[in-house]
Amino acid sequence: MQKTKILAVAPYEGMAEAISAIAQERDDIKMTVQVGDLDTGKKIALELAHNNYDVIISRGGTAELIRSTVELPVIDISISVYDVLRAIKLAENYSGKFVIAGFSGITSCARVLCDLLQYDINIITFTSENDAVPALRNARKDGCTLVLCDMAGSNAAKKLGMNAIPISSGTESIHSAIDAAVNLVHSSQHVHKQKDLFQALLTDEEREFLIYDPAGSLWFSSLSGSELNVSLMNLVQTYLKAFLKSTNQTVTRQIRDKIYILTSRHLYYEDQKYTAISIHQKDALFSEEDTGITIYNRLDYTSGDFLSYYNSSNKIGDTAHMIEDYSRSHLPVLIVGETGTGKDKVASFLYENGPYGNAPLYTINCQSMSERKWNSIISNDNSPLNTVHSTIYIKNPGALSKGQMDKLFTYIDHSNLAKRNRLIFSLLLNSTEYPETETARNYLENRLSCLTLKLSPLRERIADFPSITALYIHKMNTLLGKQIIGLEAEAMELMTGFSWPHNLDQLQRIIKELVLTTHTPYITYASVRQALSQEPSGMPAPDGTSFDLSGTLSDINYRIIQVVLEEEHGSKERTAQRLGISRSTLWRVLKNYK
Repeated sequence: MQKTKILAVAPYEGMAEAISAIAQERDDIKMTVQVGDLDTGKKIALELAHNNYDVIISRGGTAELIRSTVELPVIDISISVYDVLRAIKLAENYSGKFVIAGFSGITSCARVLCDLLQYDINIITFTSENDAVPALRNARKDGCTLVLCDMAGSNAAKKLGMNAIPISSGTESIHSAIDAAVNLVHSSQHVHKQKDLFQALLTDEEREFLIYDPAGSLWFSSLSGSELNVSLMNLVQTYLKAFLKSTNQTVTRQIRDKIYILTSRHLYYEDQKYTAISIHQKDALFSEEDTGITIYNRLDYTSGDFLSYYNSSNKIGDTAHMIEDYSRSHLPVLIVGETGTGKDKVASFLYENGPYGNAPLYTINCQSMSERKWNSIISNDNSPLNTVHSTIYIKNPGALSKGQMDKLFTYIDHSNLAKRNRLIFSLLLNSTEYPETETARNYLENRLSCLTLKLSPLRERIADFPSITALYIHKMNTLLGKQIIGLEAEAMELMTGFSWPHNLDQLQRIIKELVLTTHTPYITYASVRQALSQEPSGMPAPDGTSFDLSGTLSDINYRIIQVVLEEEHGSKERTAQRLGISRSTLWRVLKNYK
């Protein structure tokens, strides 16, 4: 019997591994597995669809995009009640209120499941993609901070600053999709066609142009067929969907020793919309591998791994609303915190939701700056500091020398840099390696009048632990193809008693190790104790007498108050009595520390 040749386009690595494992168990199919979500998955299908495949399987929005692009039949990997149940069990570890939202493929399963198990969970069904944002906005007003959803719900949650757990497909759904693909191929035949595209050549001394017709096909190009231009066209394809949808988008990327600036514009001819993309190039300051300057574009979220966005732990807790409010302002922002508290992720969120989100984000890493490099940044015409209406993230200026810092502050004062662009700074608080940190903070807060965001260390966010670990476990489940539900109660107590000197970075690494090595639904106490015992800071004593004595006396006093306050279930009166202080003194210490 001839084997059915299947191309599987999985939106994430965990699904790709699951598909490959199932395919190895069957002798009636020949499976090729590729990883790509949305436009990336569509591009993979376009490139491989004519390689003598019989059928394509994918999931959700990626399957829809592929179906609209190729003529091979596309089978959707559906969501089962088991997939919804796993997501609900994981979300039960989350301390906030959550909602299930998506198209009927998800919500119909969820309704049946909730009826059978008598779960009281709000379920929202979208009839179109435009319904998603208004529906989730109402859910957020009702106190929901987490969404169990499909891709449409994920995109809407991202726009609203809500956490999301996209519901992944289990092995049962993959088996069903493969069976459907085999049955379909046995009952039908398919015709493969190729499409010819028209190209013309236009020469311009400074810029190149691309024009796409209303269907998104290349209608005109002034680029030649060199190897570099092939790379450039691949770059354009990465952002083409966003360019076709919205005008006045700007993307900046470095290829080898050149910086390419892509700007989109919509042209109308006989009521038909064409998309023109102009390409401007300039010399790069540093090599492509240099980490001194990095360039990031908001549109990278549409082509990259959306999971990293949804697992931002600083979107949980006391600073979440402050971060959201600051993101809408043009004013400069200073982010301060210890190592691993997520300063870079907060900077990315401020840019993503800020006033210049349609332009690039330039990150200048001051720890990587020699004197020669710094002089180039201050004086070169191609420096990010000479841009307009962009976001510039100056990371850890405390690492600069006194002379470098003086040049930066003089430049800011005399060039109206803070008025031409959105400025974001970050400083590292728990390191003696950078002696100019206090000088930098004094200037940024008192002369430049930056809005300040202080990110609390993980040891002061005990109440947020269940929510943070739930998001991290979901992320690792998706990346590793696992189905872990959460931590045992004793294991969670062990985690919250640990000092976490490297904060969120350390927690995410530990969660990854635990998910990888756990083969039961819950992570056990023994596994957590083994993992934490390998950490440099060591494990807390079994009798609970270990206490973090790092920092100033006020830091230690504050941590003692927090421990007693938690033991007294938030009662300030009983806490003050135990500590032998008045309630007003307790209130003043808490207020002043924050």
